[in-house]
Amino acid sequence: MAAGPSYINLSDSKSDEETWLRGPTIYGMEFFDKHCHFGNEVELTKANLDHLKSQVNDYKPQIPYYACKMGKTTNNLTRGKMTFNKEYTEEHLKNYLTVPTTIPITSNTNASVGTRVRINKVATGHAVITTNWPDVVMGAEIKDGDICMFCFYDGTRELGCFVTRLSN
Repeated sequence: MAAGPSYINLSDSKSDEETWLRGPTIYGMEFFDKHCHFGNEVELTKANLDHLKSQVNDYKPQIPYYACKMGKTTNNLTRGKMTFNKEYTEEHLKNYLTVPTTIPITSNTNASVGTRVRINKVATGHAVITTNWPDVVMGAEIKDGDICMFCFYDGTRELGCFVTRLSN
């Protein structure tokens, strides 16, 4: 991984707020960067950055966090699914996904979000959460454009996941 600037100022004349850009090919040198994998291009506000730093400072998982900006495909309540990129799947999830499986998933947004979702490695090499994913989206109140962090953990007998919606 080549190191890039620790932030890119994306502010415009309408706002003095500084934002930080991360993505699959946009690397940083902050302490949290080695504990996070960014699945798509993510523009972090100061509030997002503070939340991310706090999360990583509190818990540094064995499997790096997966952070991404949520979109329409992810948030579709009838056919929604969550797709993790091939690089992350290959490096961190493939050993858990030799067969389709269901895993527990919870959220920090709503304590009642606690369900099992189906996760599978598909032919394209991506890991995909399907069954019950729309329940997670509704329960965690995930909207288009939200930035979420996924923390996969190796439970006693199975893979599990905790999803956090970063502060807006």
